Amino acid sequence: MPMDVHIDREFLLSLASALVRINTENPPGRELEAASFLAERLADLGIKSTIDRLDGVRANAVCILEGGSAGPTLLFNSHLDTVPVGERDRWQVEPLGGLIRDGRLYGRGSADAKGSVAAMAASLKALLNVQDKIRGKVVLAAVADEEVSGIGTKALLSKYGKFDFAIVGEPTGLRVCTAHKGRLEIKVRVKGKPAHASMPQEGVNAIIAAVSYCNEIEHMADLLSRSEGHPLVGKPTVAVTMISGGIKSNVIPDECVLVIDRRLIPGEDSEVVKASFDKIASKVMAERRGTEFVVSITQYHRATEVSTSEPVVQAALEAVSKTLKVKAEPFGLPAYTDLGWIVAAGTPGVVLGPGELSQAHTYNESVPIDELEAAAKIYYEIALKLLGKQE
Repeated sequence: MPMDVHIDREFLLSLASALVRINTENPPGRELEAASFLAERLADLGIKSTIDRLDGVRANAVCILEGGSAGPTLLFNSHLDTVPVGERDRWQVEPLGGLIRDGRLYGRGSADAKGSVAAMAASLKALLNVQDKIRGKVVLAAVADEEVSGIGTKALLSKYGKFDFAIVGEPTGLRVCTAHKGRLEIKVRVKGKPAHASMPQEGVNAIIAAVSYCNEIEHMADLLSRSEGHPLVGKPTVAVTMISGGIKSNVIPDECVLVIDRRLIPGEDSEVVKASFDKIASKVMAERRGTEFVVSITQYHRATEVSTSEPVVQAALEAVSKTLKVKAEPFGLPAYTDLGWIVAAGTPGVVLGPGELSQAHTYNESVPIDELEAAAKIYYEIALKLLGKQE
């Protein structure tokens, strides 16, 4: 069947710009307005669209294009929430303005990942023209909370179950990501004994004990930097990212809390990794009598890898190669995405979208308009490769 496609550029850009103008900073999220807007736009085209409320003003938009006959289901998944705007005076454009200028769309979420959402929606609009030639269905899920704990995608999987294939829209520069790192957020609560600062020997200083723990983390980081790593995503990393302790300048602190970021590579077991932090705690407690360490996992995102032999990977590589006229190769992301939860639920997929990861979470975030249009074409091509009837 013919593979050439015309993407409605006006629909794509107006949708992307409008989504950027809707504030979905997470925290707190507030994706309901954006989800409702997207669902209404696609419902106007005749695409079955629903809002799945999660909690308060948190919501997913789920839009389903039914093919002309039974067949597999392709999931287009991307997210509506964004990181906070930050200091507005450091932006050269209005961060929630959705400005289109000099071939780029500007604003928070333009690259991460409302551009992907809009491109996926534009691909569905194009697929309506060949709807009777599609087996199965395409599901566009624009979800909540990817930037924090993934409750949107988890709720989607809980309600709809397993899909056959998945494309996760994130800024990859239109490269096909088949592997990405995961993340453990570790909290270490150090307890000591308070005392008057004029008599420090009467207390047990939790901050000093925490410093010893930090020194051990530095040693761990060095060992990880010399490990073999993963061919696509590189080496695991660890870093102390937050510390808080003490209640008054003349009191020996009896508590200090560390937050540690540990990036996982495919194949690492989260419980084994967590045990390495417990081991350090035991060592420091033995060295610093009177201290107590409590180590806990406060966030977990899966590291993921999908075999290049999977049909969805092959379809994505072929679609990118055809659209961009390059030889596409698999690559890996250092960040995590909701693909981890999707793959864990039994659905193979890739991460693929317009914009560069270096634009995500930055001031003056933007995405090239040409990449938005190319992404829509690529998503269309993937759908036809996986679901198109053979003539």
